[in-house]
Amino acid sequence: MGTGNLGRWAPFAVAAVVSSMAVDACAYQSAGSVRGRVVDERGRPVAGATVTARYQSNPGGVSYSRSATTDANGNYSIRVADRPGAWSVHAQARVDGMQMNLTPSSEELFASNASTVRNFSVRYAEQTADSAYGSGGMVVNSSIGDYTPMEEVEVTLRPVGGGEAITRRLRATGEGYVVTGLRPQTYEVTARHNGRPLQMSLRLTPTRPYRWGPSVTAALEPGPSGRPQLAVEVRAR
Repeated sequence: MGTGNLGRWAPFAVAAVVSSMAVDACAYQSAGSVRGRVVDERGRPVAGATVTARYQSNPGGVSYSRSATTDANGNYSIRVADRPGAWSVHAQARVDGMQMNLTPSSEELFASNASTVRNFSVRYAEQTADSAYGSGGMVVNSSIGDYTPMEEVEVTLRPVGGGEAITRRLRATGEGYVVTGLRPQTYEVTARHNGRPLQMSLRLTPTRPYRWGPSVTAALEPGPSGRPQLAVEVRAR
């Protein structure tokens, strides 16, 4: 090829080199990092979530971590290349007025020299590996005036304003008989025992008397542990 042809093709050669350098730089920046996106149940970005990468390779437990906060689009990125070995990543966010652990797209450990993607989402769960109370709010039930077996009581919660009804059997916990994994909002709550409707009332307080009826309509509010809850009582008659 003559010098005249070289001069004609020189701009294209320079552009190709610049493009290659940009690709290499992008690959370099993503290697040795974990990145991803945090979304809510409807796929909308969650800004301000805290994502923490933890170093897992040191004997005796985790003693090193690095955190980032999601941006307005729910995105985050954390560099981990300075500690060769295996890492894990976890996320928390304040959602619906409470602090929640978020669900990762994968729980596998990842290498510090890799380019790893871990997305997180908000999921309300009745129970999780870390908590018997799951993630979300709960309804706490107790019986008054009779001997109704609470473990046989079935509770239905209908979201006020629309949404799918939730029907679950009560289960015993340290907090009492509960339904867990609920979105903190207002519900109409009814209860049945062996198909028979039970009477319900909000739990008695010094400022609130019993008001018995076929249902209770109220919102989950922050409880003593910080978990949103609704305390009700039931009776057969």
